Amino acid sequence: MTPNSKSKRPFSHPLFGSSLSNLVRLLWINGGISRRHSAQLAVALGSAVTRFPLSLIEQLVYSGKLKNLPMKPPVFVVGHWRSGTTHICNVLSQSPHFGFVTPIATGLPHDLLLMGKLFRPWLEKSIPDDRLIDRVAVDINSPQEDEFGMANIIENSFLHGLYFPRYFERNFSKGIFLEECTEKEINRWINASVQYLKKIYLDQNERQLLIRNPAYTTRIPLLRKIWPGARFIHIYRDPYRVFPSMKNYFNKLLPAYSLQPYHHLDVDEVIFSTYLKMMKRLIDDLSRVPDEEYIEISYESMEKEPIHQLSSIYTRLGLTGFEFSRPYFEKYLHSIQGYSKNKYVQSEMQRKLINDRWIEIIEHYRY
Repeated sequence: MTPNSKSKRPFSHPLFGSSLSNLVRLLWINGGISRRHSAQLAVALGSAVTRFPLSLIEQLVYSGKLKNLPMKPPVFVVGHWRSGTTHICNVLSQSPHFGFVTPIATGLPHDLLLMGKLFRPWLEKSIPDDRLIDRVAVDINSPQEDEFGMANIIENSFLHGLYFPRYFERNFSKGIFLEECTEKEINRWINASVQYLKKIYLDQNERQLLIRNPAYTTRIPLLRKIWPGARFIHIYRDPYRVFPSMKNYFNKLLPAYSLQPYHHLDVDEVIFSTYLKMMKRLIDDLSRVPDEEYIEISYESMEKEPIHQLSSIYTRLGLTGFEFSRPYFEKYLHSIQGYSKNKYVQSEMQRKLINDRWIEIIEHYRY
């Protein structure tokens, strides 16, 4: 894989918001970093040490309140990467009834309620205008994946496969499928996730949370156990479009986020195997979920008739306030009418390979 220089942000890295203990654990279990990334590591360590006193104060001040805080079960947006989870979450988040994960919550998960509020004006200026992988605009109120925050809290995250690609397979597998995780590791993830989402819930004025995370596509049974009454929106997309978009995903994120060499990775095989495994597990899991707790929406239908699909989501999941929220949805949808998606050239050979590897999913979703 050839690095893409345009993928690089100015000197930055998501781990700049990690706790000191998490950063040390990650370095230990992943064999350190390449020498050329030493400056980034120095900034990450410096940031963790500098924030430690405020992080500790926040933990002492809010730990009791968070532990006893009743929270309405979230609405989870799931689906394989590049299938439209960002789009549907961006639309739904326009409703004043929903809270969501902000860029500050992902960047400063340990400091959201104190430092995050104190330095909000400065932090707003540090947020990039768009995402690395596409032209989707980002601002202080753009919903983010909670995975970026969790990756700064705990060592079990698929993102650590991107940060430390020397151990990509282990980090990716454990971070998506929880494979090879001990019971202790899973319980540690559960406790960290619950505390983090409650912190976000408090930050969002106790509005029902809308949580977008493709990794949760494989964790519906676990999430239902943690959050009884949770609702799930699965958005899926033409697999022939998902594959090239995922190649772009890795081509952009690996050069930007990796702290170790990544040229050994067979990205095509990672995409083929991960997609099939995720989707097969999802289909099996959803077969045991009551109809009123989940809905499946195609990306294409969201593009063609968004308001109708949003209405279906509210009706199927028993959500209230659609008519109140509808003007907010329509305003946002009007604002992105000029959005230009990435374009990909796809050979017949590649389409045949996609068809051969993913035929089970292609037929299930009738593409």
